[in-house]
Amino acid sequence: MISHHNHRTGHFGSRQHALVGGVAVLVLLAASACSSNDTDLEDHGTQVVDLNANPAACSENDRVDTVDREEGPFTYTDGRGRTISLESQPTRIIADEESAAALMSYGIKPVAIWSTTPMSTSPILSCSDLSGIESVGESWGTFDFEKAASLDPDLVVGEFNPRFGQFGKLTTTADSSEADTIDQLAPTLGVTLDTTSTAKTIENYAGLASSLGVDLDTPQLADIKAEYDAAVANFEKVASERQDLTGVGVWPLDVAYVLDPSADPDFGDYQRWGLEMYTPDGTDDGYWKKVSWENVSTVDADVAFVYHDVANAADVKLADIPGRYPGFDAISAVDNQQMVLWDYGANKSYSRYTKTIDIYADALSKAQKVTAE
Repeated sequence: MISHHNHRTGHFGSRQHALVGGVAVLVLLAASACSSNDTDLEDHGTQVVDLNANPAACSENDRVDTVDREEGPFTYTDGRGRTISLESQPTRIIADEESAAALMSYGIKPVAIWSTTPMSTSPILSCSDLSGIESVGESWGTFDFEKAASLDPDLVVGEFNPRFGQFGKLTTTADSSEADTIDQLAPTLGVTLDTTSTAKTIENYAGLASSLGVDLDTPQLADIKAEYDAAVANFEKVASERQDLTGVGVWPLDVAYVLDPSADPDFGDYQRWGLEMYTPDGTDDGYWKKVSWENVSTVDADVAFVYHDVANAADVKLADIPGRYPGFDAISAVDNQQMVLWDYGANKSYSRYTKTIDIYADALSKAQKVTAE
């Protein structure tokens, strides 16, 4: 899930613990968790954004029944350029938490998962049925080879981050030895994390599911995809009608960490769909720019996304955050309590991304213009 900054190399960089327990405020939209695709923009700015909205909340579509997959040989060329060919469809898959969540959204249940937290507390897996699944690692960069071998896997799937050459948060471009060792148990397959678009990453998982013999046109899966398409269309409509608003990403710590939205796959999507975002003048690590509290008033926006660290996953009350960081309310969105939580990496399926998109669109429609013209 998150890998920005210190704590995860998969997305933010190579330092392991920088984001743990933090809240990165991303100024944008807060909304009703029950939002629909029929957002009424005629009343924009007259309603109050919901600080308790949960864009990572689960829905009935998050659990897909186990499916009957087509039989026959399996072939897939992964994000590392490796072609994996098996004589028959794999049935005993071990996966990292991102890939496991994605595969289960297509009715494919792995025999084991490795994750960066205990499976029961992983926000990425929070909407998945974990019954009967073994754990082969529950902390950053760990994989229990002995236990994995005892499960007799026929395929090991991990998310591959091309920015860092990272497979399943176990390897880097400079050191692939751990994945090479896993290859002695079963072939490894790296699903590409598109570092510019969460939507494209989800498409990559859909392609893998199809290769694994899943019929993507079953009524349940077709309905889930249709709801996602409708959510995107609604977001685009709302964003086009609220061009007066600007969002910004900020994580309050000893200083304000301000997000460069072009470095994040979620915000890459939101910007393509029409959201105006504040962009800092450069970054300190390719993702964040550090801004002192004395200068944070220069970072202004109308709505705030608050990054909820998915690795720590502590409950966060948005209304309490300004009191913890004096000076934080110099940002107009914070001062006016126009904030929403944001979970990087939790959206590995169409159903979960739909929930997030709907909440953000609803919040954007309700937010007031609070910055100077």
